[in-house]
Amino acid sequence: MKYDFNSYLFYESSVHSPLTVKIKITLSVKINEEVLKKSAQKAFMRYPYYAHMLDVNDDGAYILKPCTAPISVKEEGAPCVLGSEETNGLFFAVTYSEDAIFFNFFHGFCGACGAMPWLKTTIWQYLTDMGYAPSSEGIYTPDSALRQGETDLPDCDTFGDELCIGEYTGGDSFLPIADYRAAYRDLDACSRYYPITIPKDALMKYVSENDGSPNSIISAAMFKMSACLFPDEEQLAARIACNYRADVGCPNTYRDLVRMLHVKYKKRMKDWTIEKLSTITRGAMFMQMQPELSRKEYKELMEFRDGIDQCATIDEKRGYAAERSLLHKGPKDTYTISYVGKMDWGGISEYVTSAFTLTEGHLIVEVNAVENQFCISFMTYGRDAEYLGAFLAVLEEEGIPYKVGGLEKRNMPKMQLK
Repeated sequence: MKYDFNSYLFYESSVHSPLTVKIKITLSVKINEEVLKKSAQKAFMRYPYYAHMLDVNDDGAYILKPCTAPISVKEEGAPCVLGSEETNGLFFAVTYSEDAIFFNFFHGFCGACGAMPWLKTTIWQYLTDMGYAPSSEGIYTPDSALRQGETDLPDCDTFGDELCIGEYTGGDSFLPIADYRAAYRDLDACSRYYPITIPKDALMKYVSENDGSPNSIISAAMFKMSACLFPDEEQLAARIACNYRADVGCPNTYRDLVRMLHVKYKKRMKDWTIEKLSTITRGAMFMQMQPELSRKEYKELMEFRDGIDQCATIDEKRGYAAERSLLHKGPKDTYTISYVGKMDWGGISEYVTSAFTLTEGHLIVEVNAVENQFCISFMTYGRDAEYLGAFLAVLEEEGIPYKVGGLEKRNMPKMQLK
């Protein structure tokens, strides 16, 4: 790998797949634009590895250059364009509405998990500048030093030669292709989601009683939903995001080191209990959560990026990346689940009322959490509520309480490349 680790995902970004992330944090206080502009800049300076702009060098490769321009802060409206003059060339931007702050960024630098410290620093600084007195417990304040391992990268030379116990297989599963085709005819319909909240105590009680985890329970519920809507399909499957930073020796790194676990469900399982489905799900996840598989995947990533380096021009590099992208590697699955994990909001917890993570895609469920509730972004293509209704019917059947909002625009950030 010849260049900055964070520069390589730019080759895989496209108009239909810009690989951007947006996180909506709703606060118990109103947003003051002028204060937020100053607070966001103070907080952003704590994370110098984000302050870069994109360029192309004489070898025809994307490179990242330090950028001292301020982070863009504006009212939520038309999607911001990361990497453009609008965002001062940065691939991070902040937008806001009455009581919400939206954090917009490119996936090449980090995912939702890696971005959380930046979110918390920004919110803490804003509350402080507004005259509140949030504790700095669990917060990296703007003047705090980088923690040990914060910018680490894995070193393949330190990996052992241990063999995997086995790999989970099962082949491709049903995809709602008609939904994807319709989405290309109505791009506006592609960027919508339903916000769902579930009381934390209620869900964790249910998880405990049904031998599960939030991931396995939600995956089982999504299978029940899919089996209801596609009763004739022989195999339905989940993709579950797995953060493998610790497996490759970088537990504290901000970088996006995520791979996908696959869980296959058969038609005959449609009437199984959630508890039984959860057990199947956890077993499949356990088989795939071997550190050896993480190290194998990271080595494949390095080989793929070395192949990009061998190409002579930007166009050749982008073509190579599109054709061989590891983002589309592996079996096809019906839906995707991504769970940030237990989130400690520290001294700002009393001010944060909800947190919704948004990404591009269809039948994607992003799960976040605040002090008292889980926040689920239920993302679909299309404007009808068929999928939502079937999913909520499963929650009702299981006695899991919830609240759901109306269909909202994701308003995902776009990208401008050189």
